[in-house]
Order: sequence, then C-alpha cells, then structure tokens
Amino acid sequence: MTGSLLQRAQHVSQTALIKGALQPLSTVVETVCEGALRFQLRTLSSLKYKENTQRIKQAGNHTTNPFKPYDPHLFVCDIGPDHICLLNKFNVIENHLLLVTREFEPQTNLLNPSDFKAALLGLKEIDGVVFYNGGREAGASQPHKHLQLIPVKPGNLPLAIQLSGFSDRPETNPALPFQQAGIQLAGNITDDPDAGAQWLHNHYLTLLDHLHLSHKMKQTTIAYNLLLCREWLMLVPRSTESFASVSFNALAFCGSVLVKNQHQADTLKSAGIANALLSVT
Repeated sequence: MTGSLLQRAQHVSQTALIKGALQPLSTVVETVCEGALRFQLRTLSSLKYKENTQRIKQAGNHTTNPFKPYDPHLFVCDIGPDHICLLNKFNVIENHLLLVTREFEPQTNLLNPSDFKAALLGLKEIDGVVFYNGGREAGASQPHKHLQLIPVKPGNLPLAIQLSGFSDRPETNPALPFQQAGIQLAGNITDDPDAGAQWLHNHYLTLLDHLHLSHKMKQTTIAYNLLLCREWLMLVPRSTESFASVSFNALAFCGSVLVKNQHQADTLKSAGIANALLSVT
C-alpha cells in the first residue's frame, strides 16, 4: 500500500462512478435525540426509491460472491499480506472501504491477527472507524469475510461522548443503552501494526469471554458486531438482526441507523432507537 489511502480511494471512486461500478445510496439525514443520546437516522431517499430498492436488493444477493472475483473498478489497493481494499459498491458514506480476505473465509470465522493488522493499516492512514458484522444476525450482507472502514472521525460519531467512556480494562460501558463490552486503546496502537494486531486479537478474545460468547472453535455460531478506532474497541452481542423489520449492522451501535422508508423511521422514533438497539442485543 503506497500513498494516502484516502486519496487513493477518492481517485478510484471518481473513475468507478463514471464506469457505473460505484452505485451510492441516496439518503435523507435527521438527528434524533433521546435524552443524552444522539442518533443519526438515515432514510433512503423517496425521490430515488426504485433505484435505491434495486441496489439494496442486489447488495443482499448471496447467490454470487462479489469479492471473488471482485470488480477491478472497485479495487483500491492491497492492504497487508492477506487482504485487499475495495470500495463498497453500494455506499451511503463516501469512500466507504471494505477490507476483504484474498481467499474465501466465512464471515462467521473468528477474526485473527491478520484481520486486525489490515484494520490497523487502514486506521494508520485514516482516522476513522473499522467495523465487522459477525454473522447474518449481526447484519452481514455477504458470507465472504470482510471488515469495513469509514472515514468518519470517532469524535464525529453520534454517540461519540458515550463511546469515549471506556477504560483501559475490558468492561461494560454504562453510558451506552445496549449490551456491549469494550476497552480503551493506547494512543500509539497503529505505530506497530503487527504488535498492535496481536494486542487487539488478545483483547478481542477477552471481550468475547466477557460477553459469554464462545470462541473455542475457528468458526462460531454466535453473532456480534465489532467496532474499532484509534481510541477504543467495542463488541456488541446480537440476539437478532432486526427490530420491527429494521435491520441493524455495527454502525447502529455508534448511533448511525439506516432505514428503507419513512414508515420504518417513524416506527423507530415511536419505539425509541435506544430501546430498539437494546432489543437486538
């Protein structure tokens, strides 16, 4: 990987848009406050309903593997020995990246040090958030193992204040309205990606234990979301994928929720987004 990862992603995005390989989803954004909690609610634009619906359907198609072979127009760079970096074809956030294993591995496999190294190589260049949807109940859209990286600074996340409350030991954060466990990271975690990856992997296993999620096998039947930035690592156990037909992936647990239409948005606001997140963990 050479040069700025973000600049490379921006350059590839321009070409991919022209070629039709990149197909962004258009959304309308509103802020929803529930007490001290702040959420960003994104609703697919009704003005592009047909286009958005077709893209959502294609994004959830499991009959083919979009990563093997991958669309060369979406290729950004190699990232570590075992991963490639691709643009997310159906992105909501600009320069949304996928960190995909070169060879097929199930999305239900446990993360390994190589996965964390790819994540740290990305975070070394982009002060953003890496996330992982571990299993279908956690919102995974494809069965081929991949982490995701969005160039949104942790301090700009809707739940940034609450997420900054982790300590330097694995524990539950009482400021967050759903089941989770996390740990604050050392400020230099990206300086040595190999050492940092091993440290993260060890604490990832510790957090799985803390949440009583079994990890004794390489492949697991448990579902969880992982979120990682330069400041903290958090795991969220999942009991189900959706609440009132609204599917949640990892980004929901940093306060960013995507819904398909205004009816779903109204349902969430009526029930309370915090209540909905608690119900799926």
